[in-house]
Amino acid sequence: MKRIFALLAVIILSTSCKNTWSDEDKDAFYQSCTQEAITWATPAIAKTYCDCVFEKMTKKYPHEEDALEHIDSLGKDTDLLKCKEEILKAASH
Repeated sequence: MKRIFALLAVIILSTSCKNTWSDEDKDAFYQSCTQEAITWATPAIAKTYCDCVFEKMTKKYPHEEDALEHIDSLGKDTDLLKCKEEILKAASH
């Protein structure tokens, strides 16, 4: 999860003039998130997890700059952490 947020910081810093999440930045997030998630999940579960994290993150921080301002708290965000818990719970049934 820390790798995801580190990549997010790099993406945001390189696109600091933008007000929303660009397709390029979404793709970079998903690539990094998926690479991390497949260390503990199947590719299908990893995609579901990354969808969940991205949806919750962009609801809280609709602009890349907002996410950067809260980058330290993202790794501890209970809503984002629940994505993994919920998906693992669903996969075990």
